[in-house]
Amino acid sequence: MNRTVTASKPWKQRTSNDYLLVIATSTLPMLVSYVALKSGILSPMLAGLLFIVSQIVAGGVAGLIHRGKRGVGDGILVSLIGFSLATIGIIMGSVLWSVLYKGLEALKFQFLIQNNEYITPTSPLGYGGIGHALLGTIIIVSIATLISLPIGIATAVYITEVRGRSKVIVQSLVQAMSGVPSVVAGLFIYATFIISGVSAYNGFMGALAYSILMLPTVARTAEEVLRLVPDDLRSAALALGASRARVVSMVVLPTAKAGLVTATLLGIARVIGETAPLVFTIFGSARTNLNPFSDGMAALPLYIFNGVRQPFAPEQARAYSAALVLLILVLIVFSLARFLTSDRKRK
Repeated sequence: MNRTVTASKPWKQRTSNDYLLVIATSTLPMLVSYVALKSGILSPMLAGLLFIVSQIVAGGVAGLIHRGKRGVGDGILVSLIGFSLATIGIIMGSVLWSVLYKGLEALKFQFLIQNNEYITPTSPLGYGGIGHALLGTIIIVSIATLISLPIGIATAVYITEVRGRSKVIVQSLVQAMSGVPSVVAGLFIYATFIISGVSAYNGFMGALAYSILMLPTVARTAEEVLRLVPDDLRSAALALGASRARVVSMVVLPTAKAGLVTATLLGIARVIGETAPLVFTIFGSARTNLNPFSDGMAALPLYIFNGVRQPFAPEQARAYSAALVLLILVLIVFSLARFLTSDRKRK
């Protein structure tokens, strides 16, 4: 007689007492801190400190009740993790709500297509918009992508397929570039091209600064994607007499096509909201400029940066609406990257 043995899963064996313990651990420290704050016994800062300490103590007591002495450390750790997640969630939620609430005030269709050439900071919200900044962002990011994509993919191919003598050096450079602050990229372009007189402020300078930030993201993601291509495909192509170059161009890269698109989207998402490189390179503009090699150019991050510093309510409302549009663009890019990644995993 065959008997089926079911594996024990203690983390799924929850009782009503366990749920009550979790609720009590979460709510009691909050109630104690709230009462101490409202009664005037403690200041807001001390009440927050009391909440953290009481949350840790409550977590330790809950762990002791649930698992004995071995559960005290686990309970404290879970309390700290829960508190950290709640804090991050509250901060992120407040930022998103602020951008959404204030950004909807000026967000109309004409806001997306108009520029600010004849607009003052005190002009009504029905006038002016981000059309010039939206086009400028698309142009600058597109040029940065055209620069970074071939270099990034070539770097990934060199590391994973060619594996030359300089492989370690190239990997180290890519790793180091990943940690470069965005303001340093802008200052580098500013010092190299603008101060020296090689070029004036224009969109192409901003694209160069963006490409410095975008390149390591594309290269590292493409490297990981190429490593996922089965070696059997390479071996089969080589066995048929194909050269190493044809194996890469006809087998490896087409197989990793979806992953390379994801690498490109992640690179775009990395730079599309960066402001610091643009402050030093594109100067900005209130009119629509479609020529990236002539005069200043507007972009959404710089538009937001300049708008929130204005003391006038209409200009700040336009800045928040521009931030909402930029947030939506970033969400779309990340969603596309996520979709392509999950689709590749299913295949």
